[in-house]
Amino acid sequence: MRLKLNWTRKGEEGGSLVEMALVSAFIFLPTIFAIIEVSFAVYTYNYVSQMARLSTRYAVVRGSFSCAIQSNFSDCNLGPGGGSNPTTADGSTALQNYVRGYVYPGINTSNVTVTATWWTADVTNPGTGAFSSTAWDLACTDTTAGACNPPTSAVKVTVNYSYPLNIPFWKQVTIPMRSTSEMVINE
Repeated sequence: MRLKLNWTRKGEEGGSLVEMALVSAFIFLPTIFAIIEVSFAVYTYNYVSQMARLSTRYAVVRGSFSCAIQSNFSDCNLGPGGGSNPTTADGSTALQNYVRGYVYPGINTSNVTVTATWWTADVTNPGTGAFSSTAWDLACTDTTAGACNPPTSAVKVTVNYSYPLNIPFWKQVTIPMRSTSEMVINE
């Protein structure tokens, strides 16, 4: 004689489905969203690096001779004093406005700050038969137009961005991102 024990298994068929749904909701989905958020953070850092490079180039091209090239060149003779643009307080403000003009998807440009430093060249010429060396170790703060941006001077631009990291079921964190670029002003 055989006893049927099937009645004890009745109703347990959906138990593993419920467990899988809970595990998926609390482990897999936050992991997927974390991967997406970290990927977007890398995208944002790429933006910050690109803006540092572009704004440094923008400042380098607008050296002391830039007004002679074209009279209506925007922000020509850009330096700590603002250059030829009377509405610009200083070069950092002009560069910040330049960076905020670039609109990238998902980037909040109000979180971007730009600071610029102009460096004067210190050329050391040791004499005949030796190589001269140039160092940029003295920050120029003269606000007179053309004083800080002649050829052979340098510009250092730092772009900062506060990235809000939002991962579900995790605390919200703001990641400070920073990139610096330096270039020498040519003619």
